[in-house]
Amino acid sequence: MISGFFEESIIKRAQDKKLVEIEIINLRDFAIDDYGTVDDRPYGGGAGMILRVDVIYKALSKITNNKLQMANEIKNSKFKTKTVLTSAKGKQFNQAKAIEYLKFDHLIIIAGHYEGVDERILDYVDEEVSLGDFIMTGGEIASAAITDAVARLISGVLKKEEATLQETFSIKGENLLEYPQYTRPENFQGLKVPKVLTGGNHKEIEKWRLEMAKKETRKKRPDLLDIGK
Repeated sequence: MISGFFEESIIKRAQDKKLVEIEIINLRDFAIDDYGTVDDRPYGGGAGMILRVDVIYKALSKITNNKLQMANEIKNSKFKTKTVLTSAKGKQFNQAKAIEYLKFDHLIIIAGHYEGVDERILDYVDEEVSLGDFIMTGGEIASAAITDAVARLISGVLKKEEATLQETFSIKGENLLEYPQYTRPENFQGLKVPKVLTGGNHKEIEKWRLEMAKKETRKKRPDLLDIGK
């Protein structure tokens, strides 16, 4: 479902250059039968199907190369490993999370699906994360988005690494939206590029960009300005 996403553009080039290694694990490879069963009806009744804890555990065991004492092995590994589950009940993923995940050598993302996962799998998960307060048919898209957000921060992935230093949610060290950007033509149907950007005064440009970043944030995401207050 998501393999094609990683075979294009920047992420593909990052893999070709061995800057990041992405392995997609098909949960059905660990099904309980030849039919490919990975889920079952919820105890207590209710709509939907639940991903089985034993199936996910088997997949995690293979990834960590240790079927016994898997949770302890992860904690004691010489590599820093993080295991997350995409879930509508999780903490909201944001740029700060992407930067946090960058510190780990191995990031394991379990894509939630169907009605959810057996609660017991949380004993083997470090954190639940969500893209926002909405529901999708599965966590595959969320997993791909998280992978992309983290991978682009790895040194060498982007041609110009400074692109990650001044962007939305990271303007001059502040949690702000990015300032407006313009390119040619300078005048399009009467809509002109702000003069400050064409004047060549870099100090004034920097000042204007910070002011506009704050203006954009106040207008579109005032909630970001309340963080930390």
